[in-house]
Amino acid sequence: MANRPVRRLVINSGGGEVEAGIALGRWVFRQRLDVEVPGYCLSSCANYVFPAAGRKFIAPGAVVAWHGNYHHLKATGLWTDDIAARMQRHGEDAVTARGKARAEMERLVQLERAFFADIGVDEYLCWIGKMPPYNVPNYYFLSREDMAGFGVTQVQTPPGYEHTDVTGLDASVEFISLNSALASGKRQGGGERR
Repeated sequence: MANRPVRRLVINSGGGEVEAGIALGRWVFRQRLDVEVPGYCLSSCANYVFPAAGRKFIAPGAVVAWHGNYHHLKATGLWTDDIAARMQRHGEDAVTARGKARAEMERLVQLERAFFADIGVDEYLCWIGKMPPYNVPNYYFLSREDMAGFGVTQVQTPPGYEHTDVTGLDASVEFISLNSALASGKRQGGGERR
């Protein structure tokens, strides 16, 4: 794309590998691209590509939804779920697998932290819905106003976005509404869950 004038990225994505998502997000941010979501933008797409865009457009019936990041895995201890997988995949003993899983988690946390600092977004956006009082088991999506509380601005949503029908997705997705104080940086408090 080096010699092509690109202004907009139209994306439907269920997510994917963290480093690839961050690399794509950095490219979107450097190019000052607009991002349009005609259907769905989940996981790594929501974490890294969508918030990196200049203007962001969510089409009627579409949804952008989060379900955590590596900082979330570190803070909650869920990164340890990777130990058994490493043992099975690489034939490593428990001590080796734990050390390598921890090192990989720490590396990805630092990569995410640098990315979010560069684009000016509070990464708690990626996992607030997983925490009390929301405790969303899978994916969650937010209003334009709640996204703005984390630094994700210039978002255009259709009227009634909070009532988007997500039953056609291959993932469990729900809307949560945050208390504005919580969205602006306080990591505790109330809110409404639908």
